[in-house]
Amino acid sequence: MIDDGIECEILADLCASDWQIPRLDPLSCQITIAWGEKERLLPAAAHGKIEQIPQASIKTLPGVGHVPMVDDPELVASTILAATGAAVQQR
Repeated sequence: MIDDGIECEILADLCASDWQIPRLDPLSCQITIAWGEKERLLPAAAHGKIEQIPQASIKTLPGVGHVPMVDDPELVASTILAATGAAVQQR
C-alpha cells in the first residue's frame, strides 16, 4: 500500500496542491474530525486551526496513526457511533 503511494504519478501534485474548501458555515449537521494522536503523514499541528469548519468538534484518537481503522477498529467505530448518537447493541 505504501509503495503504491510512492509510485503514484500524481502524488506530488496532490501533496503540493493548496486544497481549499469554502467555509462551511452554518453547518446543517454536526461534524466531528477525528485525528490520530500518532499521525505522522498529516500531523494535525501542521494544519493549524481548522477554520473552514468553525463548528467542528475535533477529537484526537489516542494511540493510532495515519490509518486508525487498522490500528484500532473498535476505537474508530465507537468514535463514529458517539458522533452520530448511535447506540451500541450489546449481545
